[in-house]
Amino acid sequence: MYEIAVDIGGTFADFVARDKQGCALTAKIPSKREDPKETIISGLNDLAQKLGLQLKEFMPQIDKFVHGTTVGVNALLQGQGAKTALITTEGFRDAIELRRSQLSEQWDFGLPLPPVLIPRYLRIGLRERMDYRGVPLISIDQAQIAEIAEFLTQEKIESVAVCLPFACRNPAHEKEFKCLLQALLPDVFISLSSELSSQVGEYERTSTTVLNARLSPLLSNYLLEISNHLRDFGLQVPISIAQNNGGLTDLFQARKKAVSTLFSGPAGGVKGGWALAHELSLSELVVTDMGGTSFDVSLIRRGKMEITPQSEVAGYPLQLPMLDIHTIGAGGGSVAWLDQGGMLRVGPHSAGANPGPACYGLGGAEPTITDAALVMGLIDAHDFLGGRMILDVEQAFKAIETKIASPLGLSVPEAAYAIYKVALSLMIDAVYLMTVKKGYDPRLFSLAAVGGALPLFATALAAGIGINKVVVPEMAPVFCAQGLHYAPFQVEVSSAIFEPLGECVNSNLQQTQRKLKDQADQEMSRLGITQDQRNYVWSADLKYSDQHHEISIELPCDGADFPVWQKLGQEFHAQHQRLYGYCQTEKSLTLVNLKLLVKEIEKIPSVQTERCIILETPNDGMCSVYLNGKFQSLKSYRWKNLKPGMCLKGPAVIKKEYTTVILEHDCQAYIDQFGNLLIYLGRDARNECQSG
Repeated sequence: MYEIAVDIGGTFADFVARDKQGCALTAKIPSKREDPKETIISGLNDLAQKLGLQLKEFMPQIDKFVHGTTVGVNALLQGQGAKTALITTEGFRDAIELRRSQLSEQWDFGLPLPPVLIPRYLRIGLRERMDYRGVPLISIDQAQIAEIAEFLTQEKIESVAVCLPFACRNPAHEKEFKCLLQALLPDVFISLSSELSSQVGEYERTSTTVLNARLSPLLSNYLLEISNHLRDFGLQVPISIAQNNGGLTDLFQARKKAVSTLFSGPAGGVKGGWALAHELSLSELVVTDMGGTSFDVSLIRRGKMEITPQSEVAGYPLQLPMLDIHTIGAGGGSVAWLDQGGMLRVGPHSAGANPGPACYGLGGAEPTITDAALVMGLIDAHDFLGGRMILDVEQAFKAIETKIASPLGLSVPEAAYAIYKVALSLMIDAVYLMTVKKGYDPRLFSLAAVGGALPLFATALAAGIGINKVVVPEMAPVFCAQGLHYAPFQVEVSSAIFEPLGECVNSNLQQTQRKLKDQADQEMSRLGITQDQRNYVWSADLKYSDQHHEISIELPCDGADFPVWQKLGQEFHAQHQRLYGYCQTEKSLTLVNLKLLVKEIEKIPSVQTERCIILETPNDGMCSVYLNGKFQSLKSYRWKNLKPGMCLKGPAVIKKEYTTVILEHDCQAYIDQFGNLLIYLGRDARNECQSG
């Protein structure tokens, strides 16, 4: 029997199949955005052929199927989605357009804002009101519901977002409205803010609800088509969907909550980084992932993934906990171009998989990072995607010459190297943003280089940020799909408290705790996770009474699985001191939110303890590579010929199915017992390996 993990990205789709002994097979194919279900079938067919099976023989042998998808986020970026209306309390329909006063660029008052997703005429004020404690002041005007239903029918509305102020404290009015409207419009999708987030923050909750209402019908149709299509080919188990927080959910929840899956693919990469950190005993790890469309950075700190309580996608706030991932448009397909001042830029626009880079020979005429790498000799034209595609060096040369080299007065190799260096500088900036700007010293981290394109930049990137240890995992080209194998089922619930800490620690708070636990347990039971397979993590968001932001504090639990509150204030002050360099112990604290995360108990990867005997490594020939202003003849190795313990010295090129690793000068590397490539910059790999 096999466990399958599938990650469909904007350019490539990755597949990993694992059997019960842990042996893995991989496949990587170009994504077909116009027909993603055929992409999945093609990838599964590749895996079946590697096993010597027909697809319909292979499918019944699958006992777990995990899917990470970018369908939702791609639809948002392309302006797609269901025609949506917004229902809010009368007098509040413009809150979504007023937004917040903060800007992404503090001093750029001319910075364009993302368009409002729902025009004003489709934002409807509902006659009702609750106060800040969730006490009803004005009941819903039920006569208005029929008027709203008629208007929505005339406008051919497909989806409705409902966000009433203080529904986070009491969702009764939202639920009542949904019940009444659904009876009149049974085919319209309705998304309630209280079902997505129970946190204070009207604008953020509204934005999250609108995004969910726009994208859920589209994702629902996609998932239903995929499920039915795979069932037709013989799949007998339900599909599990990866979420933004690194956990899994089922089709039922994913179809209702598209916003929880927007970053499900990159989340697999972070989960894979977590597993890699445990496997190699690395407490601090920068996970850098470069695919065909984007470059993602995330951190593993003290062996844990970093979570952010809310984030932003395409300029829109998303009030849901998710893995902290910073993304820039610098993938293998990112286009190189000259701005109005004649300065070389790279990204964020991507050529995608079709027409793709110029070297694909599919009609693309814009030079990309992949074209530059091909001209520099970093990619073997006859061994791209494991030999699936033959790249056209002449077309890559022509695109760079026409668009970049001639306008800048450079030779084509010089222009290609300039593209490489600009892309590298973007990556260095992105890593600095996730480390230095958060107060972390990147020199204390190791670097995981994953994705199909990142190993080309790995040692140069590490040198640029002061890191002296790089790990290129054995499954680096399909790392996000590999990481999905470690994802557990999990459920997160929360409740807005927003009361002084000293006043809320009483029986009412314990009642809230029990309600949250019952809610989470009910969902975990529905997912088939038994009580003995569950792990409970409580946390609380606190702030000083006059603060605008809060800090999340993880709480210990007593024998009844409820938090111990006595030292909560002390922990907050200590955390505030660590984060901001000061604390104000004389000030009162406000408990903003109480949260509960329940997850399936995870299988932590075994730690590497065996030390390898260092062996000399015979190279497989030489290749010509353009680096540092000239073509150089470098030793070339085939990854598949490397054995645990073999030692390599840079400069060198290591060719692997679906990727290539560049060892810069003054680098040494060896293959560990798990098949990972460990690279040391400016240090002797022999000493590092033997000393442990």
